Amino acid sequence: MRKLLLIACLGSLVVPGLYAQSDSSWSLTQCVDHAIQYNLNVKRQELMLQSADQDVTQSKLNVLPNLNGSYEHQLGTGRVLDRGTYEWVNTNVSQGDLGLQSDLVIFDGLQNLNNMKMSKANYLKNIEDLEAMEDNLMLEVMTNYLNLLRNQELVEVAKLNVEVTLQQVERMEKLVEVGNEPRGRLLEVKAQLSAVKLVQTQAVNAKEISRLDLMHLMNITEQVDFDIEKPDFPEPSTADIPSLDSVYTYALSFLPQIKSAEYDVQAQERYLSIQKGQRSPRVYARGMLYSNYSDGLVNPLDPDPANPTMDYPVNEQIDNNQYKQIAMGLQIPFFNRWQVQTNIKKAKLNLQDAEYEHSNTILELQKAIQQYHTEAVSALDSYKSAQEAVANSDEAFRFAEERFRVGTGTALEMQQARRQLFEAASEMISSRFVLIFYTKILDFYMGKEIVF
Repeated sequence: MRKLLLIACLGSLVVPGLYAQSDSSWSLTQCVDHAIQYNLNVKRQELMLQSADQDVTQSKLNVLPNLNGSYEHQLGTGRVLDRGTYEWVNTNVSQGDLGLQSDLVIFDGLQNLNNMKMSKANYLKNIEDLEAMEDNLMLEVMTNYLNLLRNQELVEVAKLNVEVTLQQVERMEKLVEVGNEPRGRLLEVKAQLSAVKLVQTQAVNAKEISRLDLMHLMNITEQVDFDIEKPDFPEPSTADIPSLDSVYTYALSFLPQIKSAEYDVQAQERYLSIQKGQRSPRVYARGMLYSNYSDGLVNPLDPDPANPTMDYPVNEQIDNNQYKQIAMGLQIPFFNRWQVQTNIKKAKLNLQDAEYEHSNTILELQKAIQQYHTEAVSALDSYKSAQEAVANSDEAFRFAEERFRVGTGTALEMQQARRQLFEAASEMISSRFVLIFYTKILDFYMGKEIVF
């Protein structure tokens, strides 16, 4: 289609190797994969997903009993309590305490259960957020990819325009040399050549800027020979634009930003349940194992405790002084400075905000799809009109060129006809890529893979 367009626009000039591909050419899939792999925002979202996964694991572990150990050794002097006789004495002491304690929450208003469900919803939300971020990045890459393709074709059209004008200059120079044309007409054609060269320079600059934009989006800054593949697009005017309702219905069921908003509502519902659970009494169980030792203790097996003669090793003291305890308790909240009620009210506000955000996400999706669908229909009409404009402008240019050749037309008329043809060809290229872009966008919302 592209070669046919250029021939129809600017005559029978053929550019050899117009479709030659470089070994370093990137396909759209490669560009998208590279952009996702090296995008820092995507990497940060992946870290957030890993953090959410840890929250899920921890929420499950929170239902298990804990176990903590303690040990403390004391050195003191002065009036202390003798652990053997339970009398206050003035002495130097070296003693210690050690023990284990475990606590288990039996019931706390189902806070742990709701925390597990909230963590799971947040984890699923982060998965959808990551997918949505990758989708948005893919669409950005596709937009820049198509923009670079469009500017490449505009450069080729501008190049052919320069070459055609240069051929006319050479032909006019020969006519001036033999005296068939005045020198003034040659100057007019040369002025036209300067104008089309300027357009070519502007097109080359636009292409280079679009190339850099795509490279920066992919986090590529040092590849000098970066180039992309030039796919053989099917005729876009034959594209089947789906109905608005079908696109919206399908997008609503699978788009990650919609699912993310739904999971956020679920998470806020569970958070509200957690805050309400703080009103509930708390039932818990506790187990404890405790012992102590001291250099002032007397071995209970010593025959003369008043004048002890037997050693009392620390390990024996710890074994003899053990204290074991199992307890159950009930903790009832009566008044905590209204903190629980405040937390419940704030949780309700968060839930309402999440519901608003969910509704707003749906409305934004509907608005975007309506706009893209309208743009696609309009782009199809524009492309067909541009095709007709190119065909008419090509005939007008050929007629003006023939009149100029036989001396009945002016260089200004030919310049205007050539400019009109170039503008029509440029508009056709632009409208073609606009149509391709919007049809691909609708394909994306229909769940189709975007490939060129």
